[in-house]
Amino acid sequence: MKNVVSNFHIVLNLGKKTVNELISLAYGIKTTGDVTVITARYSDVLIQAQAAIVQGMIGTRGSDPHPSLTSAEQTEVNKLSSMIIGVKGDVEFYGNKFAAGNRTLFDTIAHRTGFVPQGDRAHQQRIFEFLAADNGSFHCRVPSEGDNITYVFQYGNSTAKDVLPLAWSDRIALSLVELIVAGFTSGDIVGVRYAAVMHGHEPIGHNRVLNYPPMNSKGKVSLTKGIDFLHFSDVIYTSIP
Repeated sequence: MKNVVSNFHIVLNLGKKTVNELISLAYGIKTTGDVTVITARYSDVLIQAQAAIVQGMIGTRGSDPHPSLTSAEQTEVNKLSSMIIGVKGDVEFYGNKFAAGNRTLFDTIAHRTGFVPQGDRAHQQRIFEFLAADNGSFHCRVPSEGDNITYVFQYGNSTAKDVLPLAWSDRIALSLVELIVAGFTSGDIVGVRYAAVMHGHEPIGHNRVLNYPPMNSKGKVSLTKGIDFLHFSDVIYTSIP
């Protein structure tokens, strides 16, 4: 009997990504503890550790679409790609098993674990990443969320990659998607996060870092003391050149 239940797939397009985009993808994978993807051949910690190795080796060349890699560097990049592909397969397997042909359920699982389902390519270019920067500084770029958006950045020094900063900077609100901050010491490890605020009412479709000021029945912003309405992105890390 023909199987009439649809199986859905995740698009990676690794060959079209810069090394920095590959690293950003690796840091965004969140399968550990997921209620649907009950096991993955590589844990989030292992993937992020490999991403840190690649980032440390490639450095500022990572934003070049076709960086010249040594044999050792290419080996580590290939290893990271293979790990991502392996986990992608696990997310597809368990996602399809749970969704049972329901595209919405599959998409939810894929996005929740850091992947982009096939057919959702409009989001493929949404990359939160570090770009090449001058010595003693970092340069980050967040995905554009469209018009009438304020991007709220925070950064802080960390003791190691994947370790949250002990203290965050004051919030930096910009209408721009790129931020450069100087004044660091070479070798410092810095974590950056951001939130995006849309001016106006919440639309039907949105992503998890796009925020909307809570409005009361009179169309006024209404907040509760001590409660932050902003939901920040995951933190990405860089070593200051």
